[in-house]
Amino acid sequence: MGEKYESFGLAGQVALVTGASQGIGRVISVGLAEAGCDVALVSRTVSKLEEVAADVEAVGRRALVVPRDLNDLEQIRSMTEKVHETFGQINILVNNAAWTDTVPALEVTEDEWDRTLGTSLKGLFFTSQAVAPIMIEQGRGKIINVGSTFGKVAFRGRSVYAAVKAGVHHLTRALAYEWAPNGVYVNAIGPCATETPTRREIFARPGFKEWVTGEMLPIGRWAQPEDMLGAVLFLASPLSDMVVGHVLMVDGGWTIH
Repeated sequence: MGEKYESFGLAGQVALVTGASQGIGRVISVGLAEAGCDVALVSRTVSKLEEVAADVEAVGRRALVVPRDLNDLEQIRSMTEKVHETFGQINILVNNAAWTDTVPALEVTEDEWDRTLGTSLKGLFFTSQAVAPIMIEQGRGKIINVGSTFGKVAFRGRSVYAAVKAGVHHLTRALAYEWAPNGVYVNAIGPCATETPTRREIFARPGFKEWVTGEMLPIGRWAQPEDMLGAVLFLASPLSDMVVGHVLMVDGGWTIH
């Protein structure tokens, strides 16, 4: 059965995780289930969501598969309504869905700009906007946004992504300022280079590992999705009730130099 992380005090809560089909989102979804949460799983890939749902149910919690495109406000609203109708509450929102590519600034197209901002910032904002009234009515809620080291430091070929993640970090602070008086606490995590299925091709490029682990990461290794779970569970739990509008860097020391 579940509740592997029962000390975080999340038993019986409902978490909604976007970008839940793989990588960081998948690990967070199963980890929240192991802490005692029922989990609503959101992305555009139904087959992968069903695999994650099976993992959630394997630890004894309920899973709801909600395939949606978070560029579409109507789909965001219908997603929120379905989750609320199914579970009767939404206690935790993890805004993990994002899209990025590695393109030199001179070669970025309008479509790449719109897609990056649409999924990674517009979708995050309007999902938060849809869920927040439910949390406010409940008198309590936790929203955790997934930012990035690139929201704090620059990186070649990731200009648009850097702009978006900086936006995520500052939007986190702005929403926290507005909603904390209502008991809705908004924070973010800032992952460094993380080995997910969509990034493995980049990590395999000649010299990349030596550069990242030798120069950028004092810890001497890049991150795995599992490295993000502790920070998310902390920010979702009552243990972090005095943490408001904070971006917790989970970056192996990338941003200290």
